[in-house]
Amino acid sequence: MCTLIANLFFAGLSFAQGKHTKAEVRDMFPSNTKDLWINYLSGTIDNKHVIDMIIGTDGSTCKGIYTLRSSNTSFYFDGQDTDHQLRLAELNSDFRVTGYIYGDYNGEIFEGQWMNYDKNLILPLKLESVSAFEAFQPNSYKNYQWQRIFSGKVNDKMIKLHLTKDQYVYTCHFHESGIHYKDVFGGKGSRVESLPMNFSQTVLNKKWIVIDTANLDKVDVVYVDEAGYEIITTLKSEVSLVSDCYEYADYHSRLECIRPLSGNKKFDLWIENTFKTWVQSGVKKLKSIEKDEIATRDRWTQTANGWVEVDLFLNDIISGTIYKQTSWNYETEKIAFIYDLKGGKEMALQDIFENKFDSKEYFRLIIAAKIKEKTWKPEDKKWIIKQDFNFVTLKDKGISFKTKYSTIYGEKEILIPYSSVSENLKNKNLLKDILGK
Repeated sequence: MCTLIANLFFAGLSFAQGKHTKAEVRDMFPSNTKDLWINYLSGTIDNKHVIDMIIGTDGSTCKGIYTLRSSNTSFYFDGQDTDHQLRLAELNSDFRVTGYIYGDYNGEIFEGQWMNYDKNLILPLKLESVSAFEAFQPNSYKNYQWQRIFSGKVNDKMIKLHLTKDQYVYTCHFHESGIHYKDVFGGKGSRVESLPMNFSQTVLNKKWIVIDTANLDKVDVVYVDEAGYEIITTLKSEVSLVSDCYEYADYHSRLECIRPLSGNKKFDLWIENTFKTWVQSGVKKLKSIEKDEIATRDRWTQTANGWVEVDLFLNDIISGTIYKQTSWNYETEKIAFIYDLKGGKEMALQDIFENKFDSKEYFRLIIAAKIKEKTWKPEDKKWIIKQDFNFVTLKDKGISFKTKYSTIYGEKEILIPYSSVSENLKNKNLLKDILGK
């Protein structure tokens, strides 16, 4: 499914692969250089932008060339190799310094940092030895960012566990007897992660959640019983939401678009369509900048970022906000949504209520009253009273109404608890699903 979406999403946005060779790098060194090692490396900058590198080192001097795969833009580099520690200057085609690369290179793995000319933009870099550039495909972004709901029996009690991963941080949500429990854990980046559950007076107290990141169809609950025996109980994945990343990068600009995929064909196509035109017009804009306008301090000064913040993810509903930002547009575009995964369609807020309930008028009045109750700063309140809280999403604790995004004031939110409108909900199981996730 992800491959199909990617093919649709990236239609018309393919780029030719550079054809640099080891011979080019060999010619960068004096002809009498001994013990010269030249290798192919492929990897990413900022875990997103794929690069292909030909690197040469004699144990003292390091030279080479690398190419941003998405745009076929190439850079040279030159610097020192001191006990496998590389300090390199990035050079453009005119051999002017445009950035720096520092890191550790053991002949197989090159891990370090990329920095721009002024060293105020620092991004992680990691590459590995490859036999051919085309064979390398980076780890899918879905390994870095996902949400999953697991269910099963622990001590003969049926439970649901909601796990979220963002890079190396895991967040665990768990409900029992109407109480919401939440904890955050720092992962180690290893294949198997173990998260200690210390939710006192719950079925998970003093147990461990063991995650095999190579098989996310299940997680194991591990604990030691009173007799000292290790007990393992399996929770199976019911639904998942994984992030997919499209990237484009050239000399002066980079575009990143991270969006969630659920495996639900209609939702995945809908989320693709909300970004497709933005991505295509963004890449066209970035590619249109004339090369003679580029200076050495212009590396990655133009940016475009699209992402989704998910507020609620259930078996049948997903709700959140789509954000689109560019360095050439002052405004941040926002699209708030409530999506019915079971019905395969976007929902209006009124759709979750009975027809007799006028949700628009009810929330208009209650939000006006809530604004007056808030103790915002005076300078913020002058801006707030002019705003509409019309970006609506569902959250665990209630219905969220937010303002547009401001670079000065950020976003402001009014949260209305479900308890105030529960009797008017069309689907009486909605609260049960939220409390049971």
